Amino acid sequence: MRLILSFVIGTILGAAAVLLHAAYPPWGSLLSILGSGVGIWLLGRAWGLRRYKFLAALAWCAVFFRAGTLGIGGELLIQGNVMGNALMVGGLLSLIVAISLKA
Repeated sequence: MRLILSFVIGTILGAAAVLLHAAYPPWGSLLSILGSGVGIWLLGRAWGLRRYKFLAALAWCAVFFRAGTLGIGGELLIQGNVMGNALMVGGLLSLIVAISLKA
């Protein structure tokens, strides 16, 4: 059950970061990066195992890679501008740090 819940939490964190990063530049992007990292870290802290953090990070990455590609109607949720690039690089770095920190 925790595996499924960690996947859902990672999906929610990723969707929230995608929707928030373009709002209120640059604070929305900064809040998305920090919120994603802290959320994944707290998940591992609550459940005590790194595999839950890793699964949540995989779900987060799946949301981000889908939001960064063109949809059927040509929509793109993460633009290739400074805010989008900062979110992609900073978000991935924050997830790497959150996973590597001890729970």
